[in-house]
Amino acid sequence: MTMRSFIHIACLASAGVLLIACNSTSVRVGGAPEASVKNCVGAAARELKVPAASVVVDSGTTPRDGIYTINLKVGPQGRSVVCTTDENSAVLGVVYKRPQ
Repeated sequence: MTMRSFIHIACLASAGVLLIACNSTSVRVGGAPEASVKNCVGAAARELKVPAASVVVDSGTTPRDGIYTINLKVGPQGRSVVCTTDENSAVLGVVYKRPQ
């Protein structure tokens, strides 16, 4: 094996490690873990009796440690919905937001 081949293999291995590290972190919306976001989309679809494809993640916040609030837009009108989850990504509630 030549030095050039060794460097090439080392670079590929490093890139693979970086890619794995980037993919292993959760996608977060306003601090909420990916599991919370997915669970909220599913719960909103079930609770509001709409297709999951019509539920769009808008934003999220972490008002307290371990509690996540995820704002969703539902349906063609984009009605605002709030979903809350606990630290284990269990959905605590899904409610329509009052219009402002």
